[in-house]
Amino acid sequence: MRPLTIDLDHLANALINEQADFRLDLLSGRLLDIPPQGEDPDIERLLEEEPERLLALEPLSGHERLALMEDFLNEVVDPDAYAALTAAMAERRQQRAFLNALNQFPDVRQAWQCYEQERLRELALDWLADNELEPR
Repeated sequence: MRPLTIDLDHLANALINEQADFRLDLLSGRLLDIPPQGEDPDIERLLEEEPERLLALEPLSGHERLALMEDFLNEVVDPDAYAALTAAMAERRQQRAFLNALNQFPDVRQAWQCYEQERLRELALDWLADNELEPR
């Protein structure tokens, strides 16, 4: 595996950002948010001249994010919070309903944030390993 200095938290958070086009610079270890064409000529030049230097990061799909939420339900011990979150997962817009339901239970919301961050870090490490990279 090739060691690379990487901001693991930034990489983990990028996994849940579906709006951005993130690429990992294999030379510097920086995670670049690729702007729309015409906004940054330096990045466009890099993409054109050294495309193999930038490794695209695929964000989690909606299904994968829902799976994280469902897995978290196994950690919830508060029966009221469990009932509210389970009901939210049955709604049409599950992710939004889940996050809204969490607002009723500050302690559970904090537990979710810790759980999500930990799992995202694990997924980021898995992604790095799949690409034969090792964070320094």
